[in-house]
Amino acid sequence: MRDYVLTVFVFAMVPVCIARPWIGILMWYWLGLMNPHRLTWGFAYTMPFAMVIGVATLFGALLARDRRPIPWERELVLMVVLLAYFCFTTFFAWAPELAWPQLEKVAKIIFVTLLATMFIYGKERIRYLFLVVAFSLGYYGFKGGIWSLVTGAGEQVIGPEGTFIEGNTFLSLALNMVIPVLVALAQTEKKKWFQRFLYVTAVLSVIASFFSYSRGGWLGLAVVVAFLLFKVKLSHRVLIVTAAVVLAIGAHAILPERVFVRYDTLENYEEDCSANQRLLAWTVNWNLAKAYPVTGAGFMFDEIGDPRWLRFGDEKYSGCYQGYVNSSAHSIYFQVLGQHGFIALGLYMFLLIGTLLKLNRLRREAKKRPGMEWISSYAGGIQIGLLGYLVSGAFLNSAYFDLAWLYYAITAMLSRELASRPVRARAGKLATTAAATPLQS
Repeated sequence: MRDYVLTVFVFAMVPVCIARPWIGILMWYWLGLMNPHRLTWGFAYTMPFAMVIGVATLFGALLARDRRPIPWERELVLMVVLLAYFCFTTFFAWAPELAWPQLEKVAKIIFVTLLATMFIYGKERIRYLFLVVAFSLGYYGFKGGIWSLVTGAGEQVIGPEGTFIEGNTFLSLALNMVIPVLVALAQTEKKKWFQRFLYVTAVLSVIASFFSYSRGGWLGLAVVVAFLLFKVKLSHRVLIVTAAVVLAIGAHAILPERVFVRYDTLENYEEDCSANQRLLAWTVNWNLAKAYPVTGAGFMFDEIGDPRWLRFGDEKYSGCYQGYVNSSAHSIYFQVLGQHGFIALGLYMFLLIGTLLKLNRLRREAKKRPGMEWISSYAGGIQIGLLGYLVSGAFLNSAYFDLAWLYYAITAMLSRELASRPVRARAGKLATTAAATPLQS
């Protein structure tokens, strides 16, 4: 039944996406982030729904009259520069048969992201985009949080099979990025029932992220929750901190033993095989970048089992590999460094840090302007979500996660919206002044 409902809905939306490409953008991100086809069990499981919607949206975009120029803010320029550099390094990839298809995937992500900036503008459309992002991933937070509470959290919370968020660590990272967006939406929501629902979804997503049992996810979640606490009233903050202290005191009686076992590996990482594998992967990517500082080894070089991989590692961390000759970088930073070299890492860090600084400026400036408070809330949500991404992403391969690239683009969208405000304000002020000035004879 799910297969038929989803298939009928997607194909029914094709003419809508042609007529209104901005809705096609929302559909694309819904399919890409939530992966609803992976919640079916029949023919729809492998249907290329994203391609269908993508083609319809692109066709509609060519005919559309409501598109706006791409706002070539620093974030979008850096995205294109990075893509161009990825093209360059792919010519020197260790595994060209894997690198070129991966480059194509990354190029599609960036292309759709740029397309989104042409059709997603204005408070209403940006809000709809936020809602799509929030509930595409918040669905798994809502469901996973309830499941953890009902079952006693004995098992990991994971995402749907065959998706980017299938693994517990990847799901935790995605939830950490979307929790602040849920809070930002709640802060700007006027309907009380929907506001409460957004807050409940955010809380359940915190629970789901925690019980993913991902150590990198825990660190990112701690950063997200800490920054969100500064956004609530002082009285509420005191209540939350007090409740957290009470829970911490009774943690051994409440939480499953598995939580403490995982926490112990954070303190004693030298004895943990998984942690040592990460340390080895990081040293491999660091040493490889020193050997190939301009090009790295290209996309997907760590997927081919090339014996050269292990030669770049530190032997003191290699005991856990037991004959294996490859592993993912386990870090967005070392992933970019090993695959594309120091120049690409510099551009990537410039993009990350520059986006955070831009969001901070948008948050502060928008708060001072009447009618622009929603930009302040949205910028704050994206900023905290990216901070969670920077921390959790330090422990897994997610440099090309499409949600992160969308956040960079949303930053440019919000900047465009804020820039349009003073122009209108000044125009109105000049008109008022002119009307009030008497004609001189």
